[in-house]
Amino acid sequence: MEKLEKYTKTTYALALVLIVAGISLIAMVEEYQQTGIGLVNIGTIVIFITFVKARRYRNGPVKDERTIKIGAYGLSYSWLITFVLISLLFWIDEFEITQLTVKQVLAILMITMPVTAKGIQWYLFRKGDIE
Repeated sequence: MEKLEKYTKTTYALALVLIVAGISLIAMVEEYQQTGIGLVNIGTIVIFITFVKARRYRNGPVKDERTIKIGAYGLSYSWLITFVLISLLFWIDEFEITQLTVKQVLAILMITMPVTAKGIQWYLFRKGDIE
């Protein structure tokens, strides 16, 4: 539990520094207002995510053998799905079914990997365990 408290305090402090830096940029330098607004938004999002994470794990361990095992299985299944997707994209390009740019392919892969990893981990957590 001490690790979670240390993580929470450190993350809150980092988010506060980002928000103060963003407000300072907005107030003092007109040319960097977009950057300042971005820093304030990032700090706010970090505070929100930290708050949700701290509330979720306040009664139990952040990690145990089951969560580590489910995380590893989720990532390995995600890797397999991504590999199959890359193979499909290769054959789509080979048979000229559609024209995809490198940017589009990278976007497809960047979206597929985290979505499948989190989706599979969510499914396995709801199921209870592996097997």
